[in-house]
Amino acid sequence: MKINQDLISIFGVDKIVKTSDIINYSKDMGDYEAKPFAVIRADHENDIIKTVNYAKKYLIPIVVWGAGSSLTGAVVLDNSLVLDLSKMTQIIKIDPINWYVHVQPGIILEDLNEELKKYNFFFPPDPASSSICTVGGAIAEGSGGMKCVKYGTVKDWVISLKVVLANGKSVNLGEPLAKNRAGYDLVHLMVGSEGTLGIITEAWLKIIPIPTYETILMQIFFNNLKYVQNTIQNIRKSLIMPSMIEFMDKDVINAINAVTDLNLPDCEALIIMEIEKNSLNKITEICKSSGSSKIILPETEEEADQLYSARATAYLAVKQLASGIHIEDVVVPIDKLSDYLLTVKNIASKYNLTIPLLGHAGDGNVHPNILYDKSDPVSVENASRAFEDICKYAIEVGGSITGEHGIGIQKMKLFKDQILSHNGADVLYLMKSIKKLFDPQGLLNPGKYVEVED
Repeated sequence: MKINQDLISIFGVDKIVKTSDIINYSKDMGDYEAKPFAVIRADHENDIIKTVNYAKKYLIPIVVWGAGSSLTGAVVLDNSLVLDLSKMTQIIKIDPINWYVHVQPGIILEDLNEELKKYNFFFPPDPASSSICTVGGAIAEGSGGMKCVKYGTVKDWVISLKVVLANGKSVNLGEPLAKNRAGYDLVHLMVGSEGTLGIITEAWLKIIPIPTYETILMQIFFNNLKYVQNTIQNIRKSLIMPSMIEFMDKDVINAINAVTDLNLPDCEALIIMEIEKNSLNKITEICKSSGSSKIILPETEEEADQLYSARATAYLAVKQLASGIHIEDVVVPIDKLSDYLLTVKNIASKYNLTIPLLGHAGDGNVHPNILYDKSDPVSVENASRAFEDICKYAIEVGGSITGEHGIGIQKMKLFKDQILSHNGADVLYLMKSIKKLFDPQGLLNPGKYVEVED
């Protein structure tokens, strides 16, 4: 193939993935599949610039790959050049005075925090995939996670970026400063842009000291879904801010019990909540008065770690229950949470599906996992209809079709519905115009996200 020959002459054979190994870049964690032309493993910004210039010359689309943990098809594209940045893992600087870390995009989030721990700092955003996802991927996807209820999502922690644009030029956006009001906020235009506006080569991220106060994990059990909303609302009214409020329903609990030895009690729902220990008595009182049926505290740090890990891997446990799965991430106002949970269960019954629920109840972002049989056309169709119904419900109640997973190719039509419903046609036009300005040839992850048909 001429493209492979060209790339070998530019980069050398070691940076070009063998044809037999390209299959490893053809599927994301959401099981979206596509076959790229070639894969380039970059280890320097110059490799990225060369790739963009080659793609620009021959009009070949580029997709950036970190760990492939996208769930929406954002990192797969037929007949594309895949640019793998997973070798760019350098921590360039940890600044304990200005409280930022300067990194390359390929470093794994968990590895970053392990290094920051040596300086008594941490990077708070905590996606469930933090053990595999890269910094660049988390920024491009605008990732969330289990600590967002207190610390916000990745967008709240990015202060500056170095980016290669579609014209092959490298630019610095923003400054590694606590305050900076010079010009439009191009940094956060890149955050969550899903690789459609530029290729992140370096990032400056805010960090904070590891808390010195003692925390505790609470397991709060419920026999009725409606009490989940009552509990969360009453905790918020109390002005206590847990650092984690994670939810899972009976189906998820059973899936976790099947692959771990936690032996979680049988119930309709469970909240795992991380709080400051001095809030324990007040939170316990609120939970009991709000309808919880049982509260369990881990007896050892090892037990707490096991529980935390089980929640982080809950999606993988649920994924084993069926041959096909859509994992959704709609967000609803917190006062609509119980209605949302019950609506999802009604949709499951309507389409004769199982839809386990887990996620970040503290900020209204609970993930329905729509299970279906890939070999059964009726099951596949019902799963697609359930997916649309769940997203349309979110739009109707003032929520969003995505809180952290993004649009990719999965939610393009529903993205358009949300923007037109909540923001209007002018906003959609502005988004499309931004894409065209940054990428006039349409080479960066084309045909996705805002490029929905009019």
